[in-house]
Amino acid sequence: MSDQPHPQSRPPRFRLPRRARTPWQAPRARTLFTRPAASPQRVLLQRIYLVLGLCVLAFAVLYLDRDGLRDANRKVIGIVDLMYFTMVTVATVGYGDIVPVTARARLIDAFFIVPIRIVIWFVFLGTAYQFVIQRVIEEFRMKRLQKQLHDHVVVCGYGLSGSVAVRELLESGFAAESIVVIDSQQNALEAATALGVAGLLGDPSREDLLQQAQVRIAKAVIIAVSDDAVAILLTLTVRSVAPDTKIVVRIQEQTYQRQLRQAGADVIVSSTRIGGLLLADAVDSNYIVPFVNDLLSARGRANLIERPATAQEVGRWSNALPGAVVVGLVRAGRMLSFYDDEPCPIEADDLLMVIQSSRPPRANASR
Repeated sequence: MSDQPHPQSRPPRFRLPRRARTPWQAPRARTLFTRPAASPQRVLLQRIYLVLGLCVLAFAVLYLDRDGLRDANRKVIGIVDLMYFTMVTVATVGYGDIVPVTARARLIDAFFIVPIRIVIWFVFLGTAYQFVIQRVIEEFRMKRLQKQLHDHVVVCGYGLSGSVAVRELLESGFAAESIVVIDSQQNALEAATALGVAGLLGDPSREDLLQQAQVRIAKAVIIAVSDDAVAILLTLTVRSVAPDTKIVVRIQEQTYQRQLRQAGADVIVSSTRIGGLLLADAVDSNYIVPFVNDLLSARGRANLIERPATAQEVGRWSNALPGAVVVGLVRAGRMLSFYDDEPCPIEADDLLMVIQSSRPPRANASR
């Protein structure tokens, strides 16, 4: 054998297990879309004009074939009788005092008047549903939803960041009923409601929508709009409606952090900065970026979480917890970190930031 050293082989890449695909679910019906595309008066006038136009068209066709109609006395009917026959026929009343007697008149009634009658009834039923039934149903659903909302999360903006946030909340254990999405795009709400969450259609900066979403008693409000200036305005609006609710804002430019702090934001997430830091770390490493993604994901093998100290952990040293790594400890509003402070015994009111495995502990795990 040769004494020359073997060339160092490239270390195997760190690969994370593939996530299981969630089963396909049929999209749910749109919920709580409160603002129509056109004004109700305009929609109602358009439908009235459509019904009148169909009635005039039916009258014109029956007038051209009026010789095929007879009344009870077998007489040719006049204009007034023809108007009467048109209306009772379209309305499906049909008293039988005027009837078609020729084959052509019966074919016109079967293949022309009947479709007009069906269209008019669809217009009537659709109008009644939209302007009466739907409003009653949505008001009932809104009241029922508001009664159920407590310690929920309101997501303003369902773009790329908002959709990822909603999915991560669901994967971390939040119930779909405890998430409300506000967006001005109907297709975005259709995608959101397909996950089971509730949706409100409209500008998230409208106070009436924020009040309908019960932001005052919400656990947190996530602002994930695409424009930083809009995020500042929305933060001001949310803070004026809900003085005590936690506000988490996603921005792109670091320069807006001071304005957001003054507007009332509690947590500011700079997607551009975080993405840039991970890109820079990936230049000299192969494992950091996958590990951080795994750490922040609810389905990762290890999770970075913030939680109160448990009764079993009180009295233990912060560097000696089984199955967890304490990276930070908050005591009386002061942050103690593992890199700046010495390990210390855990007290009852401490808030821990730990890295722990998402897998259940083994039965024979060593203490």
